[in-house]
Amino acid sequence: MKLIRLIPLLFFSFSLQSYAQSINDWIFSDASLPEIHISIDSTHLSNILENVHSDEEYPAEFIFLRNNIADTVSNVGFRIRGNTSRNSKKKSFKISFDTFDDGREYYGLDKLNINGEHNDPSIIRSKLSWDIFKVMNVPSPRSNHVKLYINQEYYGLYINVEHIDNEFVEDRFGSDTGNLYKALYPADLTYLGDDPENYKAMSGGRSIYELKTNEHLNDYSDLASFIIFMHKSSDSEFKAKIRDYINVDGVLRVLAVDILTGMWDNYTFNKNNFYLYNNPITNRFEFIPYDYDNTFGIDWFGISWDTRDINNWGTNESRPLIDRLLHIPEYQNRFNYYVEKLLDEYFNSSSIDADINRLKAMIQEAAEQDIYRTLDYGYTIDDFNNSYDSALDGHVKNGVKEYVINRHNSARTQLLNVDIAPVILRSDTKLSYSNEGAYVIITAHAFDDGDLTLIAHIEHSEQRVVEMLDNGEYGDEVSSDGIYTAVATLEDGDQSVRISIEATDDKNQSDRFPYNPSDYLEIEIPYRSENLVINEFMASNNSTIQDEFGAFEDWVEIYNPTAIPVVLSGYYLTDDLENPKKWAFPDTTIPSQDFLLVWTDDDDEEGSLHTSFKLSKSGEELGLFFDDGNVIESIDAFTFGEQETDISYGRAIDGGISFVSFANPTPGESNSSSTSNELIDFEHPDVLSLHQNYPNPFNPNTIIPFSLTEQSSITLNIYSIHGALIQTLVKGTFNAGYHSVTFDAGSLASGIYFYRLESEKGAMITQKMTLLK
Repeated sequence: MKLIRLIPLLFFSFSLQSYAQSINDWIFSDASLPEIHISIDSTHLSNILENVHSDEEYPAEFIFLRNNIADTVSNVGFRIRGNTSRNSKKKSFKISFDTFDDGREYYGLDKLNINGEHNDPSIIRSKLSWDIFKVMNVPSPRSNHVKLYINQEYYGLYINVEHIDNEFVEDRFGSDTGNLYKALYPADLTYLGDDPENYKAMSGGRSIYELKTNEHLNDYSDLASFIIFMHKSSDSEFKAKIRDYINVDGVLRVLAVDILTGMWDNYTFNKNNFYLYNNPITNRFEFIPYDYDNTFGIDWFGISWDTRDINNWGTNESRPLIDRLLHIPEYQNRFNYYVEKLLDEYFNSSSIDADINRLKAMIQEAAEQDIYRTLDYGYTIDDFNNSYDSALDGHVKNGVKEYVINRHNSARTQLLNVDIAPVILRSDTKLSYSNEGAYVIITAHAFDDGDLTLIAHIEHSEQRVVEMLDNGEYGDEVSSDGIYTAVATLEDGDQSVRISIEATDDKNQSDRFPYNPSDYLEIEIPYRSENLVINEFMASNNSTIQDEFGAFEDWVEIYNPTAIPVVLSGYYLTDDLENPKKWAFPDTTIPSQDFLLVWTDDDDEEGSLHTSFKLSKSGEELGLFFDDGNVIESIDAFTFGEQETDISYGRAIDGGISFVSFANPTPGESNSSSTSNELIDFEHPDVLSLHQNYPNPFNPNTIIPFSLTEQSSITLNIYSIHGALIQTLVKGTFNAGYHSVTFDAGSLASGIYFYRLESEKGAMITQKMTLLK
């Protein structure tokens, strides 16, 4: 195999403020202390408080108040939640937005868990734990403090913890179609036989492994297969294949956080409190942590969690997942590496105390006013304050900060002197295009405790090896962020490509992704053509042609002039050029030199070739676009003026330049078959010509050339990739001929921009350019 040179193409990632970010800012931000107000019928509230083991939900009104801005949601479900906490005097509650209004969500959430934290006098331990998971990049619930009011009575300071459900796994793992299991005591993952039905076992009136998605199928065969493998596999087979069953790295990261925070009410010690999600994208389980109030020195066993040996932390009972993983030196070393990394980067007084102090200052007044906080263990406000620095009587064996100091110091002495092998956490591939042809962008998140080299093996028309870089160049976005990138051209005619990635460190230790030598990342390469055209359209169809339902609807004809079929996956049609992805084509194919008829009837429920918009007889825009996953490209776009009923407009020759009117329209057929064509005054591109800017990419200046065939009043605008107007560069009357104007982008960020030339008569041409700083 040969080492191929990386091509200097640019890969940019663009996004508006994400929906997840808006959830963080409004619901889960800990920058301020929000309030939750519940209004509920007093009889219903009494029923809830008197029947603490019931999960019956009652209707209530929900108000979320932050910084004097309030959201109100009526008819939510309200009930008590928890396990042992149901018997506490300070209750925990669940708010469900979809109980009485099926499918309703609040900022993408079905439910909120409002936890009373009655065991924790500091009311901060679980919040700190969830923040540490964030530091360790473990997919886990978001959380923040809230003040809870029920029927205008202050019920105290609570912690709002994100519910783990289908929305959670969709957000974290990209799909919610897999099986999600909630595992509670005594969930030890031990072998119960080969029959999947055995793993539906009950304890205390509930499932040990409760299926929370796909309940109608009630199929436990994936969980059974995983547990059977752990029970029956030899040591060599377990080492070779365990990563096919579960995200091992995720388990080790959770374990590192658990042992440093002293979380004993978990899988490793108490066979309790975790979720397993079978991610259909990776076809392996994800280990998700759950319920972290019993941490930072909370103890009911007489065990000193702040000094317990990190490498002998569990019990003498069987915990096959952890026992077998840590029996493999590679994984025990990686676990120690994560513990040391967390000790260095966050779990130390110098780092975590600042967050503890900030949160305590924010919640101080709310805690002082919380009379429910005192009911279970008689905690005074002095106990609240003292619990941050020192132990209290009973089950609080360490203050929060005291625990951090003790655990940090003891863990340091218990760390093994390790040399970890390279780790490839994940990889991704994206197919894109340039003027030179198709290329593939390969990324991998990898790390090691020494020097690291990554290469990608590419198999298509020939076998090649591509060096992957983390230097901020040649497609890599950020230098030294642990994300390695390679960009490589593909050969003409390739229909698929197989990729594997190999990481090697300076001690010749290696890792591969995918993990099994027989597996590859495979990409199908759909043929994509810039030569597709909008060949003909009709914006007022009264009697010309009927759709499959017998209706006379507007229509657009797409023509494929190429010698091979074109797959329409990734193509879009729009009547608004600032919204290029208004309607997506179905996954269909236009044969070579053939036509596809699309009904523009604003009724996309009638079929896959019925759009979500309708053409305007008075004139508007029409565009065909392609989204390669990185850049939205204009394939064919123009404006048109007022139309006549049952008169179509299209290209005089299929795929040609000149537009004509068709008194005898030809939907789905060659335009040359019409015998009554009349040339119309359609200005694109006879009057306007907009050329590619140069240089391109540019920094910060570029020249934009354009040509006019006659004197015209024109406007030249610059737009962001999202369609926002950046600058009107030119507006005025120009004589016929060639013109150019310089664009200075000194104040703009790197990225893709569009420039559009428009005439006063409605003609329009758009091009794109790349700013690289």
